Amino acid sequence: MKKYKVYCAFGRIDESGRKHELIAVENGWDIDEATNRLRKAVRTDVLGMEKYQRGYTVAVSALDIADEYSEVNQYAYRIRATIYPDYGPKNDVIDYGVIEEDE
Repeated sequence: MKKYKVYCAFGRIDESGRKHELIAVENGWDIDEATNRLRKAVRTDVLGMEKYQRGYTVAVSALDIADEYSEVNQYAYRIRATIYPDYGPKNDVIDYGVIEEDE
């Protein structure tokens, strides 16, 4: 059994990991089993932010394997949330990192 911790980067995930906030912990036998729950946790986090509670659509990407050459290489996987305003010219993007641990 594995434990997956999801952290919100509040911007670029490559920046300092100290600024990242733990938003969810999920368990699963492997990443494939936990993926849907991880993506749902990211969506729930975005929709819980006051700024995005009305007038926005949230799309959550599939999990990507983290770049091993990144400055912040503590994450095994990355998830990106793209927030589309119902009326407005600019989309917002929030990156999330996932740490995989043995339980």
